[in-house]
Parts: sequence; structure tokens; C-alpha cells
Amino acid sequence: MRYNYPHASHELADNTLPHHDDSNLSNDDFASLMPRIQSLALRTKQWVTVIGGNRDAIQQLVNAGVSRARIRWVAGRDADQREWATEQALLAATSSVVLSFLGDFSSPRVAQRLKMASKVSATHSFIFHEQPSQSPLH
Repeated sequence: MRYNYPHASHELADNTLPHHDDSNLSNDDFASLMPRIQSLALRTKQWVTVIGGNRDAIQQLVNAGVSRARIRWVAGRDADQREWATEQALLAATSSVVLSFLGDFSSPRVAQRLKMASKVSATHSFIFHEQPSQSPLH
């Protein structure tokens, strides 16, 4: 099933869209940001790089019209590898957007490094974190 977000392509495809780094998002924000992600992904022929994530995230991108051939998916075994891969993807400046699912994110230093890498390369980035568990601890 293919989803289309026609309002996104008109409202957000303008080249005046400012560079933005979203670095404090929950995994639940992914679906609500899809129109913006779609617009950024379809503006150029560059990669859409997904670090971490799962098959559902990839499928949502495909449903939004992003060609599978333009999606670069890096799994990463742990948070350190995903953080490193995110920084490298941003610094390479070969992606229109980098979507990173880091899990529990704790280091302000890493957050600052990713923010700076995104700014230096002018690559849009979205960093998603796990929501804290809602279950009681006892």
C-alpha cells in the first residue's frame, strides 16, 4: 500500500526550507514526521540513510514514495556503533536526510557532536530515542 502526502510536497518542498536538526524525538514521532521526511527525501537524488530502525521504518519510507534503491540502511549492533555511523553519515554529506534510531540516548557530548556534524554538512537529521518504559519498576 502506498501512502501519499500531497500537502507535504507543496508546503515543504520549497528550497527555502531551513536546515533543522531534530535530536530529541521519540520513536512515536516517526510517523507524524513522515510528511516532512518525505519532502526532504524527495528534494534531491541523494541517499536517505537510516541508522538502526527496523523494517517497518523502511516500509514507511517506501510507502511515502522513497525508492528502496535510495535508502541506505545501517543496522549497528549497539548504541556506540549507531552513534558512530550517524556521525559518519552526516559528515559524508551524501544524504538528503539521516534518520537515526539510537535507543536510550544519554550522552550530551554525543548529541552535540551529531548536531555539529549535521550543521557542518547541511544534512537534515532526525534522531529518535526509545521512550522510557511506562511499566512500574516494582
